[in-house]
Amino acid sequence: MTVRTIRNLLRCVSPSRAWNLARMTTSYRFSVLTGRSVVWGSPYTLTIEPTNRCNLSCPECPSGNGAMTRPQGMLAFDDFRRIVDEVRREVFYLQLFFQGEPFINNRLLDMIRYAHDRRMYVSVSTNAHYIRENNAAELVESGLDRLIVSIDGLTQEVYEQYRVGGKLAKVHEALELLRRERTRRGSRMELVLQLLVTRQNEEQLGELRELARRYNAEIALKTMQVYSIEGAEQFLPNNERYSRYHRVNGKLRTKNRLRNRCVRLWERSVITWDGTVVPCCFDKDAEYPLGQLNGRSFADIWHSDEYHAFRRKILAGRKNVEMCRNCTEGMRIYR
Repeated sequence: MTVRTIRNLLRCVSPSRAWNLARMTTSYRFSVLTGRSVVWGSPYTLTIEPTNRCNLSCPECPSGNGAMTRPQGMLAFDDFRRIVDEVRREVFYLQLFFQGEPFINNRLLDMIRYAHDRRMYVSVSTNAHYIRENNAAELVESGLDRLIVSIDGLTQEVYEQYRVGGKLAKVHEALELLRRERTRRGSRMELVLQLLVTRQNEEQLGELRELARRYNAEIALKTMQVYSIEGAEQFLPNNERYSRYHRVNGKLRTKNRLRNRCVRLWERSVITWDGTVVPCCFDKDAEYPLGQLNGRSFADIWHSDEYHAFRRKILAGRKNVEMCRNCTEGMRIYR
């Protein structure tokens, strides 16, 4: 964690949020010890999806490859505002991305500003194709704390093998604009270059470090999630330390120990563009819906029988939940 990150997070500290954090941390530990779903508070991290539409066709992404079955659409600003107004006393870390490309929603900058004005730490992840001359300055001035730019290849030939339909030149253009505007305004915005490590780009990590220095950015390495042996053969890196899987009897198995616990179910939650509450970011297609806002409060869903039942299911046998078998919680990736 950088000094800039710490400074941005400290801006968001309040007595009510600190008290909520303490209660949730304690209730999680108590739940693990007893095997019961005990919740003394609200999530302190929330993911809200601006849209699940995307301009690219990444082959292992359900938004890009057409595998997603839930409807596509845009989060309305009024719905976003209602959510934030309800959770603002507890939530201090807001992720404005889930599936899809968040900048496709033309109210994204308004959402960032609204959350920032309520002292939330706001993070956005993007493929950077929509960051242009006409909005770069506005983005830097919006109050965004953390911008994650996916750059999954350092040459066009490598980049387009996963970011199908993408143009690396557009990413570089966006990074140059951001460098200029961050410098001009003395911005506190954190910039992260994220590499999804694949067989095609694993030899380019040295170049990524040089690029990060050029743009005054951090580096984040992300393990590849695949859904089939065919996908594994095509994309999983040869260097085992960058893979989240072992191959066992012709099947893929995550290296992560699936202990019967998951802090995500106490510290955070995810809301899709249409108000569906799902357990975490691994439920990309909302296969485990826990409630629908649509006039219902988030607090009601968070403390509902459905949410408690799902937490108990994890505490009793996490390996029996399909999406958990792809989970990376607690897994380290070496840089």
